[in-house]
Amino acid sequence: MRESKMSEIFDCVPEIDYGSGYRYFLGNVQNYSQALLSILKSIKSKQSIMNMMLQTGEYAGLRSIAQTLQKMFGNIGAFGLAEASYQLERSLLNDEIIRKPELFTDYLESLIIFSDHLELLFKNMNLKNRNDLEEEDSSYFNYDFTKTKDSIKRSSDLLERKIL
Repeated sequence: MRESKMSEIFDCVPEIDYGSGYRYFLGNVQNYSQALLSILKSIKSKQSIMNMMLQTGEYAGLRSIAQTLQKMFGNIGAFGLAEASYQLERSLLNDEIIRKPELFTDYLESLIIFSDHLELLFKNMNLKNRNDLEEEDSSYFNYDFTKTKDSIKRSSDLLERKIL
């Protein structure tokens, strides 16, 4: 039931296959949403670099950016963007990007649209602040130390028996 509700929320991002990404993160929605947030931040930080590459015609480092984004998109289930990243890398290696800069501009436009969809998704998900999540998930504060004390007692008994 929860998975169907989450897939409805993910309808605002048509580029993502929610089921595939959800399975990749082993059904952990929190990890999946953190991965999506990191991809959004990565795209936003790389957009200015990629715009400068387009303006200057210097594509040094574009291959590593395309490979990184391809892997990230594949992990979350955005297979169309992963394929577009691969095509961009291939065109860079074949020097097609110099003759056809519209390949790069189309890729940048698809990244901008995808980042807008991700921002809309995060507004719909109503995620808590990261600090709140860290406090809730912190195993130190929620840990039951009685089990640890019992295991220490058992192990000390075993050590005494072994020594004697």
